[in-house]
Amino acid sequence: MPKACESVAEIVREVQRILDRDRDFSPNEKGGTYWFRGEGRNYDDDDNRDIGTSFLPYLYRNEGWWKNERRLFEEALRLNITSFADDTRMSERIARMQHYQLPTRFCDISDNALLSAFFASDETDLKKGRDGFVRVIKVADHKMKSFTSDIIIAISHLPLVDVENIDLKSKHGLGYLTYEVKGERRAFYTQQENEWLGEQLRQELQHVWAFRPILNNRRIRAQGGAFLAFGCGHHKKPLSVTFSPDDYTDGGKPTYGIKQIGFVRIAASKKTRIREELQHFGMPAEAVYPDLTEVCGCIAEKFKAKRN
Repeated sequence: MPKACESVAEIVREVQRILDRDRDFSPNEKGGTYWFRGEGRNYDDDDNRDIGTSFLPYLYRNEGWWKNERRLFEEALRLNITSFADDTRMSERIARMQHYQLPTRFCDISDNALLSAFFASDETDLKKGRDGFVRVIKVADHKMKSFTSDIIIAISHLPLVDVENIDLKSKHGLGYLTYEVKGERRAFYTQQENEWLGEQLRQELQHVWAFRPILNNRRIRAQGGAFLAFGCGHHKKPLSVTFSPDDYTDGGKPTYGIKQIGFVRIAASKKTRIREELQHFGMPAEAVYPDLTEVCGCIAEKFKAKRN
């Protein structure tokens, strides 16, 4: 377990060390881009010991959520349909829901290490003494997709299909999914129309992919970056992900082409100081959260009387 960083300078040095180490030990890997993910605490281990290599989207952290994904999605639309009025793609709707804390199968990643450090310095768990973490991730070029990619569109439509209607053990077990996808992309293939393409979809659904979303609102634009889109197993069960270097080169593994190469640990006791330092590097909270509610909250926090 590395020593916890206590300043922005230490975070930058540790990130650079991890990147240099990967370049030195993986000189023959062609292509690939480095990304970062900030987490306010270690979701792998509540005892704050080992962050490991695996991490899951918010949806997969609770069985009730992934089993009721369709109901979560429908309720979010029903209660606030006007917020999604301008979204023309399912990936846009899911990305918006993700940024507003609904459990989804998307995970945020950023090409900005300091932005990730901002999220890792979340003080929600400060009183519990939990350190923050910045995951350093490498995504192979072939695993970074466009928001127009067939597989990203298919994964984005999984919330419209009940668990029992995703049958990965049958050659024709994705009929409900392809029917929903055709609502957005009429030319999308079905397994009945093209068995080879149908089999490809069945295999690709059992992987994790990365993609860059449409920057269609101020909050998503401010936070930028990309998403990891998690497919599913039979009956929508969570994938057994590792993000390990060994699985990076194994095409049969869910995290093929995506690996965690290291992480930066942020001391719980220094989260406040680090957030204050990040303001000098273009990371004030009101810039990361540009919504009026968040901006007003940030202003109020600045003028709150400090307790001894």
